[in-house]
Amino acid sequence: MSRKGVIPFVLLCIVGFSIDFSIMVGMVAVPFLILEHVPGGNTALSGKVFAMQMATYTIACLFMARIVGKTKKILIWARWGVIIFAFSYSLYPFFPYKITFYLFSAISFIAMALSWPAFYAWVGTEVDEHKRQRHLAFFNISWSLGFTLGPLFAGPLYDLDYRAPYILVFLISILSFILLLFIKDKENHVNLDEDLSQETAVDNIEEKVNGLYLYPYWIGVFLANLLAVIPRSTYAEHLKKMVSEGELRFLFENATSSILQINPATKFSWPSAAMAFATASIFLLFAWTYFWKHRISILIMSQGICALTFLALSGTKSIILICLSFAMIGANHGITFFASTYYSVHHPELRHRRASINEGLVGLGGVVGSIIFGFLVEKYGVTFSYKFVAIIVLIVIFFELLIFNLMNKKLKSLNSNRNELNTEIN
Repeated sequence: MSRKGVIPFVLLCIVGFSIDFSIMVGMVAVPFLILEHVPGGNTALSGKVFAMQMATYTIACLFMARIVGKTKKILIWARWGVIIFAFSYSLYPFFPYKITFYLFSAISFIAMALSWPAFYAWVGTEVDEHKRQRHLAFFNISWSLGFTLGPLFAGPLYDLDYRAPYILVFLISILSFILLLFIKDKENHVNLDEDLSQETAVDNIEEKVNGLYLYPYWIGVFLANLLAVIPRSTYAEHLKKMVSEGELRFLFENATSSILQINPATKFSWPSAAMAFATASIFLLFAWTYFWKHRISILIMSQGICALTFLALSGTKSIILICLSFAMIGANHGITFFASTYYSVHHPELRHRRASINEGLVGLGGVVGSIIFGFLVEKYGVTFSYKFVAIIVLIVIFFELLIFNLMNKKLKSLNSNRNELNTEIN
């Protein structure tokens, strides 16, 4: 990549870092804001607010699949999204009511649905496969580092003043908008107003192989975000209770440390940061390796470990084990998101629509996880509710393997027919 090409890409990576830093600051702070400052606030409301965010993001992403493709200048949508986000996501603590939380959630995540498909479409314009893998990796690492560092600021800032995290969100979002103005847009040379018939017309072995892994990984990225949003939206109250009642431990010691009996928002920021750090580490690993490509076993093993992780998380009172559990969930998210994004932007004529669908599935997983487990945890508690996750994971694994095997048989049949045809011609 030339120097002229490097600078815009670096600026976009900074924007990705900044936006997801801001999102994570809000995600860590909002459960405590609901519990402590919203009348009638509880874990169920926290789950509903997360669900509203993810639902609007999902619907808007799917709607934007065609719109972004018709726009010659891709980043115009990203700029609008970031500025709208700045003036909505930062308002939570200043209007602490249920209706305003729903409203700001809807507006801010519709804004994100304008931005993120456009970001990935811009990054995915690289034609060379290996360069595209590197670009996706560095961009994913950038935003995941924002996810990593955001909680470390959010917890202490909230304990200092509940409004402080959102003031920081506003300032960083405005800075991100300014940076976007300095990034040269890329012309959209490909007609992206394709329909389903065009997609089925893409008839080559490479694309068929890509689809063999794309669809199971789309299911995987849905599950990964469902698993990630569950502790983000429901574990804060459980951890706060352990802190206030003196039950939290570093490992298995008899007496609790005084440092574990104060500032629950800061304590929640530790596992949240561990989750995001694990995601970033996977992105870095996948950027420079190829072992994960075209291997369904990586997906299945990662999800199986996550099922065991939730069983451990349902009963432990060790902050170290809690952080490790969050990290395993984050690693699974990194594996599935990186691979699903890679497969989604593989074909240049389909990358915009597929990138939007991929982002939509990210949001859909968040919707389902927030609604179902917000209700379950509020009614039955973490210890009972988290045990259901293992069952859900096993069901999803079954469907992933079923789809993969059916498509694999179809691909083998296609190859066999083509070989017979070539033999007859020769």
